[in-house]
Amino acid sequence: MDLFDCGAVLYESQEDEEDLRIECAITPEGALEVLQESDGPLTSWCFEESPHRVEALVEPLDVERLLEYYHLDEARQLPAVLRLEYTGFDCFLRLRALLRRLTIPYTVFEAAIAR
Repeated sequence: MDLFDCGAVLYESQEDEEDLRIECAITPEGALEVLQESDGPLTSWCFEESPHRVEALVEPLDVERLLEYYHLDEARQLPAVLRLEYTGFDCFLRLRALLRRLTIPYTVFEAAIAR
């Protein structure tokens, strides 16, 4: 992930030979990026690549709706709030479920599995 003005690690694990990291940040343009990256032999077996990255992007106008939901004044406050509410290995799935529940659109970027 590039350098952002603000961000937060939501989950990080290094078990056996497998690493998993989930983080979020507000881009300079005001978008919310959530990145999940896994690395290790299990990741390589599942996705035929390691590390494997999945990224969700909420555009700046839609971030405003999240700010209203959490009663926040500024987008830079959002990663800290998300860190309080969304932790654990499934936090990326739960955060995406919140976005769907609030009907906030987001885009997912993930490399296709090459078979």
